[in-house]
Amino acid sequence: VQIVISDGLNAAAIMDQGHLAPYLATLKHHLQKKNMKLAPEILVLCGGRVRAGYRIGETLFGDPADTDGHKAVIHIIGERPGTMHHTFSAYITAPEASVWEKAGIDHNITRVVSGIADTALNPEKAAKETADIVAELWAG
Repeated sequence: VQIVISDGLNAAAIMDQGHLAPYLATLKHHLQKKNMKLAPEILVLCGGRVRAGYRIGETLFGDPADTDGHKAVIHIIGERPGTMHHTFSAYITAPEASVWEKAGIDHNITRVVSGIADTALNPEKAAKETADIVAELWAG
């Protein structure tokens, strides 16, 4: 599982205290509990949008020789500003390795957990939901 973080359209959503750190700690815990292997590093993009995560997945996982099960990108992005909540979303793309190889990954195979903030959808609850979705997508 590769985690990607982008400020998207709202850097405050990622930088506000009580947002990203508890989400990432809880996400890591739940993914490991489900025996999912995490990439050793988190990739960070400035101004990245949703499709940037798809291209990263294609680059990392698009090797035709790699047919080892599912591969996932969880792309965390600051949502549009306009509310006091400074929310972020987690875009979850987790197809089989052969799908990454074909390129052209798009929204049709991606799930999202949105409205994550300490004043909206609790980051710890959202992280568990994210891990559950990855497991569901990998299960079929």
